[in-house]
Amino acid sequence: MPKHDLACPHLADLTPYQSARRIGGSGDVWLNANESPFPREPMAMDVSEYHRYPDRGPGEVHAAYARYAGLAPDQVLALRGADEAIDLLVRGYCRAGRDRILLCGPTYGMYEICAQVQEAGVVDVPLAADDRLDVDAIRAVDDVRVVFLCHPNNPTGNALDPEDLEAVIAHFAGRALVVVDEAYIEFCPDRSAIPLLAGNEHLVVVRTLSKAFGLAGVHVGFLLAGAAVMDTMRKIVAPYPLADPCAQLALHALSDEGIARMRREVDQLAAERDGFATALAGLPCVARVRPSATNFVTATFHSVDEAWAALLADGIVARRLPHPRLADAIRFTIGSAADMRRVLEALAELPGSSTASGVPSG
Repeated sequence: MPKHDLACPHLADLTPYQSARRIGGSGDVWLNANESPFPREPMAMDVSEYHRYPDRGPGEVHAAYARYAGLAPDQVLALRGADEAIDLLVRGYCRAGRDRILLCGPTYGMYEICAQVQEAGVVDVPLAADDRLDVDAIRAVDDVRVVFLCHPNNPTGNALDPEDLEAVIAHFAGRALVVVDEAYIEFCPDRSAIPLLAGNEHLVVVRTLSKAFGLAGVHVGFLLAGAAVMDTMRKIVAPYPLADPCAQLALHALSDEGIARMRREVDQLAAERDGFATALAGLPCVARVRPSATNFVTATFHSVDEAWAALLADGIVARRLPHPRLADAIRFTIGSAADMRRVLEALAELPGSSTASGVPSG
C-alpha cells in the first residue's frame, strides 16, 4: 500500500501570522499586542450547566451585542474572535483556486493568511502615501469576491476617510463582499460603518471584545451583516462557536456597567495616546509618528535597530512590523502612564540621523 503524503502543497510556502505571543520577547513592559492595560477582576461563573453544550450562550450574546451596536439580534453572529469571522468569510465566498480577495497593505496579516489557506488569490492595492485608500486603484480591480478594509487600520493606526470608505462600498455593490474590520472602532465610534449596513446587503462589519473591552484572553468577536450573508455564515459556522465561560464574560462586558467602564477606559487611553504621540514626535531619534485613532501608535525611526535595542535593553517589548513600507517602524500599544514614560526615557538619549536602516526581525 503506498504511503500517504500528509503534506499540503499549497501551504508549503505559507508563513504563519506572526502574532505577539508567537514572537514572544523578554521584558516587563508589554506593548506589542494592542491589549488593554486594565486588568479584569475575577467573575463568579454559573457552572451548573457545564455538562451541557453552550447553545443558550450565543443567543443571549447576540441580543446583548445587538443592543450595544444598534442592530437586530439576527444581524449578529458571535464567534471565537474576529479572526474566525475573517476565516469564515473567505471560506464561504472564495472558491479554492478560482476566486480572489482584495486588501490594502500595509494592513492586518490574517486577511492574506486566510486567503492562502483557502487557495484564494490576493490582490494588494497599497494604501496611498498618506495612508488613505487609493480609491481609483481599488475601483480599477475586477473579479474579486471579498474586499477587506481595516478601519481604523492596523498597523498604521489611521481611521479611513468616510468618503473613501463609502465610495469603495458603493463601487462593489453587486460585485463583491466588502468587509470592514472595526476591531478598534471604539476609539472612534462616530466613524463606524454600521449605519451603512441598512442600504448595502454586500457589506459586513467585523468587531471584537479583545481591544477596548479588555477581553483579549476571552477571544470573542462578532460578524455583523444582513440576512443573505448571515444565511451563508450560519451554514458553515461551527455548531458551538462560544464556550459558556466566554459567553458569560461577554455578557458581563456588554452590560450597562461594562459598556460604561469600557468608555471610561477608552477616554483614558486616548488621552494617554495623544500625550505619548506628541512627546515621541519630539525625540531626535524619531522621524515620524503616524496619527492614531486606535490604542496604539506607530512611529518611524532614523535608526530603527538602535531604537529597538534601546527598548529591549530596558525590558520594553513593542512590535517590529514585517511590511516593507514599515521596515523602519515600531508599533507601541498604549499602556499605563508609567509604561509610556519608560518608552520615552529609553529612547530619549538616542541621536537623530538621516539614515534609515534595517529589515524587521519579524
